[in-house]
Amino acid sequence: MNATIDDLITRRSIKKYRPDAVPEELLNKITEAGTYAACGMGRQSPIIIAVTDRAVRDELSAINARIMGREGTDPFY
Repeated sequence: MNATIDDLITRRSIKKYRPDAVPEELLNKITEAGTYAACGMGRQSPIIIAVTDRAVRDELSAINARIMGREGTDPFY
């Protein structure tokens, strides 16, 4: 079976994330792969931003929660 199809069939939901950071080399590979994702008629160039600083991530989470009207929650859980 095609490896991609096999991955889609056997994937599992994540219930809890580990606190350790994703290695930079792996993060670079993932973001590069994302730039090859399909887009509307090839006219929407993807912009991918990887937030690796926990304080910045927490600030973005708080701002996003306020916009959603759900202060005190973590939309990035």
